[in-house]
Amino acid sequence: MTSQLQHGLEGCEWRDESHGLWGAFVLGLGVFALGAVLFLDNFGVLDAGELRPWWPVLLVVLGLSHLTAPRSIRRTAWGLSWIAVGAIMLLHNLGVTPIGVEVLWPVVPVILGAGLVLRGTKRRPARFERGGRRGSDARV
Repeated sequence: MTSQLQHGLEGCEWRDESHGLWGAFVLGLGVFALGAVLFLDNFGVLDAGELRPWWPVLLVVLGLSHLTAPRSIRRTAWGLSWIAVGAIMLLHNLGVTPIGVEVLWPVVPVILGAGLVLRGTKRRPARFERGGRRGSDARV
């Protein structure tokens, strides 16, 4: 029975899905905190207006959730991007730097365009179809 089970599992790739749970936990904690603050603000327990400059911390948390278990270079790049945008916005909101999103927003289409160009130039393995190579003449 064991040999049949092992034979049936040959070629299967085992993936540990638990590494994505940490990112979901971090992101969920950020969303929970936001909801709790807004809820307490509705009942007058605290003034959420005083916390308004700190909202970019949620973008940093989103970026950290991407970096907790980076499965690809794309996920890592998105995580670093969210952290950078959140940090810039937070520093601007706190008056540390005069540079804010209104100055840096053109970077977004530049980054998206560069990503599309790189994606379009990425080498993909040739696909084989029945009867020969894709794109080749079937006559031999």
